[in-house]
Amino acid sequence: MTVDTHDHVLSEPERGRAFPGDFEKSPAGYSQDFECEKSLPGIDRPELGGALQALSGDILTKRSLEVSATSFITIMSIILGVALALLAEKTFPTPSLLVGSQAVCMLMIFIFSFYYHLSISITLRWAPSIVDCALPFVLFSLEIPPSYFLGDVSRWNSWIAVLFFSTAAGAGSTIIWSPISHFGGDRYGQKMLHRLFVELSVILVFGASLLVGVAVVAHLTRAGDLGWGLLSCAIIIAMLVTMVLRMEFRLARFYAYFGVNRPPFN
Repeated sequence: MTVDTHDHVLSEPERGRAFPGDFEKSPAGYSQDFECEKSLPGIDRPELGGALQALSGDILTKRSLEVSATSFITIMSIILGVALALLAEKTFPTPSLLVGSQAVCMLMIFIFSFYYHLSISITLRWAPSIVDCALPFVLFSLEIPPSYFLGDVSRWNSWIAVLFFSTAAGAGSTIIWSPISHFGGDRYGQKMLHRLFVELSVILVFGASLLVGVAVVAHLTRAGDLGWGLLSCAIIIAMLVTMVLRMEFRLARFYAYFGVNRPPFN
């Protein structure tokens, strides 16, 4: 039996299906589909630029919590990757005891920088602003220039000191930008974290001042670069070990206070 596609009326299960050649043979096919689409409820029709999730206060808070820390850590990782690549490029062509010691210190600084900011991004969150967007570029970019001065004690020390002073300023500003609302109104919890920031800032400022002193002496004496360089590396390693110990034990107590099991060096 032959079916005339011009007069054939689609049954309900067939509605919306196209037969081969329908549109070539019958202009009525276009109007039929158009009428079918108009009969769909409005919610089923696609909307250009339609939202996947309607905005509300809870949704805005959730998005800020998810995006702020993730974006910060991502940018930090990219810049640290560039700094690490540059460090390798400047270290291996001219290996020496001084250059190798300074390179090891810088690698330890990279590790501590990631560890510190990752830890803080877990404890504190807020809606990102232009300050939060600029901070990783300004602060982490300071870890790049020291690689250009490996083997030069005075200049290398100066750049590391600038990095430490800037990090201390960042830790101090975090105290200002972490009101009691971050801690659910718990003032003791706030004091615990602020005490850690103060301790880290003191260590950073003290160590940076020592590095500046060594840099000045090394520049004036113009001799004994290896000795002054190894002394500077010893100062940096002592600083990093002290700060890691303070953070591990302070954060363990902080987590335990809020009922989270996070022992030191977990």
